Amino acid sequence: MGTSPLLDRYKGIVDASLIEQIYEVARSLASVRVLHINTTARGGGVAEILHELLPLMEELGIKHDWKVIPLDEASGYFTARLVDMLQGYDTGEFPEQEKQVFLEKLRRSVRDGQEYQADMYFIHDFQLVPLAEFFPWMRPAIWFCHVDTARPNPAAQQYIRQFLDPYALACFNSQASVFKELPPEQAQVVTLGIDPFRVKNRFLPKARGMQILSSCGIDIARPLITQVSRFGVWKNPWQVIDIYRQVKQQMPCVQLALVGALEAKDDIKAQEILTDLQQHAVHGDPDIHLLSDPTIINHEAVNAFQRYSSVILQRSIREGFGFTVTEAMWKNQPVIGTCVTGLQMQIAHGSNGYLVDDTETAAAYTLQLLQDRELWRELGENAHETVRQRFLFPTMILDYLKALARAQTGLSALIEPEIVPIAISTTGKELAA
Repeated sequence: MGTSPLLDRYKGIVDASLIEQIYEVARSLASVRVLHINTTARGGGVAEILHELLPLMEELGIKHDWKVIPLDEASGYFTARLVDMLQGYDTGEFPEQEKQVFLEKLRRSVRDGQEYQADMYFIHDFQLVPLAEFFPWMRPAIWFCHVDTARPNPAAQQYIRQFLDPYALACFNSQASVFKELPPEQAQVVTLGIDPFRVKNRFLPKARGMQILSSCGIDIARPLITQVSRFGVWKNPWQVIDIYRQVKQQMPCVQLALVGALEAKDDIKAQEILTDLQQHAVHGDPDIHLLSDPTIINHEAVNAFQRYSSVILQRSIREGFGFTVTEAMWKNQPVIGTCVTGLQMQIAHGSNGYLVDDTETAAAYTLQLLQDRELWRELGENAHETVRQRFLFPTMILDYLKALARAQTGLSALIEPEIVPIAISTTGKELAA
């Protein structure tokens, strides 16, 4: 195995020992062929991870392939209900009839096993968890749960749990999301991280950023509150609008942008929610901008909104991790988030952002950051440094490679991801283009 230019770009940004650990574990996995399977090639965090992960793994000498098993509309509605229950929101009866229809479709989704041949299988998210049970040749396998399962509905957890025995490992974004009954030797936390060299995250000159905002209808001479996220119940866009309205009473010139490209094929309810916001929440307010066209809201546009908005909100009801928060923090933005699993991992209240659930307090913090730009800058510098130390791509790569190594060798001892405490500094500098 040679060196990886994609990995070596991080030298001088992350600790040198992290890079060396990655090379060491990768050498033990040389020539292994890994197949990733998920439900969509575009949109959402899983697809973004895989687009970045596969080229780097190839450079490390670990062959990676990727298959997408798309869901039809009926399956999409069943799995949308399932994720509601897994995240503790829907406590109603489990939809047994829909489950049987979905599972039968999933059994028929893999028609030619030869196309799926690999040494190891990495199955993403709750939709596809039955695969290792349905296809015994799809082993050793790892299942990665990307949603917030800290407080799951018991019936939904049992649905997932019945399919986990064939998996060598079940990976979660945080320790809080690990199923309590899962044996320690079968669980691993993989801390996620962003790639700062992507178009979405790399330095964007202010003139270009303002040009993009202006082209999206934003008045760049006035303050702007933004939430970047898909249009979903869990992202709570209605509260974002309520916060904006409270702030606007004190600062009439403020604007709001809800930014989320409609491109994830497995996000069945996004259009319904966007329509509801258009019809019932906006009420003809010209200062509320609902931006969803993927031909306009590309990665450069997301960069511009996260980087040059006046204040960033993330009002999630549940969040397994929250990439949009990490991305904004990297761009020196203190985020006003909620006390959910993924955001508690990233935001230190009062130090690099705020964690608050109620509308009134969130509006008060938003107004404070709009009025006190020195405080905004101080917290933003701390936010950037937090991401540099804990949530860049190499941290995730090391945890991921450790998971592959455990699955390959059948290790029974729990390999804990290295935990680096948040040590705030204001010396971290952002990457230039």
